[in-house]
Amino acid sequence: MATTELTNYRVYRIRWLQLLVYILVTFSNAFHSMTFAPIESETATFFHITSVQVNILAIIFLFLYVLGSALAIMVYQMFSMRTGMIIGALLNAGVWIRLLALISPSRGYAALLIGQFFPSIAGPFFLNLTAQFATRWFAPQQRDMATALCSMANPLGAAVGSLLPSLVVTDGSSSRQFFILLTIEAAFTTLTTLLLILVIRSEPPSPPSPSEEHHQSINIKEDLIRLLTNRHYVILLFGFALGLAMANSITTVLYQLIQPSGYSSEDAGIFGATLIVAGIFSSCVSGVIMDRTHAYLLMLKVLLVGVCGSAVFFIVVLRPHMFYPLAVSVSLMGLFLLPLLPVSFECAVECTYPVRAEWSTGLLLCAGNVLGAIFIFTHGYLIKLAPVYTLNHIFTPASIFIVIIFFVSASALFTYKGPYLRMEAERMTIPEPSVNT
Repeated sequence: MATTELTNYRVYRIRWLQLLVYILVTFSNAFHSMTFAPIESETATFFHITSVQVNILAIIFLFLYVLGSALAIMVYQMFSMRTGMIIGALLNAGVWIRLLALISPSRGYAALLIGQFFPSIAGPFFLNLTAQFATRWFAPQQRDMATALCSMANPLGAAVGSLLPSLVVTDGSSSRQFFILLTIEAAFTTLTTLLLILVIRSEPPSPPSPSEEHHQSINIKEDLIRLLTNRHYVILLFGFALGLAMANSITTVLYQLIQPSGYSSEDAGIFGATLIVAGIFSSCVSGVIMDRTHAYLLMLKVLLVGVCGSAVFFIVVLRPHMFYPLAVSVSLMGLFLLPLLPVSFECAVECTYPVRAEWSTGLLLCAGNVLGAIFIFTHGYLIKLAPVYTLNHIFTPASIFIVIIFFVSASALFTYKGPYLRMEAERMTIPEPSVNT
């Protein structure tokens, strides 16, 4: 691999391998957040715990996101990106502890909780790097696509995490079934950890763009003040946090939302998977469009209209014997919801430049995840207010909550008109980067 002068802003073929490893390790982390949510009743019965305790096993990923982010920022200040990612991967491997719960299931909840604690702390080590990783390795003409692919690793892991448990653990759940499920997840995580240690690098031999060459170091206090006094970013933060929180809540309590209408945990796993698959497809398409047009503001508004419309459609068809319309509605939600991640990340980086990308995107994720944990508890309470489907009663307390939050989020983001500061800075720099495929 030849080295070049910095002014060439060359990219290297190894960037695709780096991207693949990043996606795999982020995927494995998201896997664990959804282990027990699709099989809530089976988990509660086997481990002799309540549905609230089962929800906590997923919610812990949201509540601890701020703590994990603080730890990740400290680590990345002190060490390289490679070292930070290795530390995150080793924390992620703490899921092996969950297997100890099978020794005595009725007293195994502590082991499950501790086993969830470590990957929940590890999440921000990867998720907050989404935009920064793409900037570090990819030229501007491929950066948006790389951001889209990176941002889809977490939802893809959540999709598999939603589908696999309901296929392995059946209504007649047994210790063997839970052993198989937890071992598969832990073994895959160990494999990705080893792969990361062998392959991942901190940076390419030379930067791929002017913005990466001249990036500034993280200053926690100054950067936080810059972000919270930037009105464009504050609008984005408010609207994005509400939308991400509701998306997290829906995917976590999806089974509880559809159960009153007679759907099973297996149905919930299928719906969750279709939501993510549709979202991944649309995110890839969005990444291509962003790379060619950089029309972030227009895409943001189009996606918001689609999110609100699909949410209403979901509520209307949430009734018995409507499996296929319900699957379509969930797919449409994913189609419009998930591309908001890379679009919002790029908006955040652009309107806050030269603040480091992991700061601007990390704060978005912190707010959305913490608020998401609150929404999950709120949803759990609202679902109990209407535990049985009532004929011709379309809007339940839980469904009204979904619609209100999405419309408030969309209304806020519609007012966002942030500048493209990073792109303007790069246009002033010559020459253009060369791309080696």
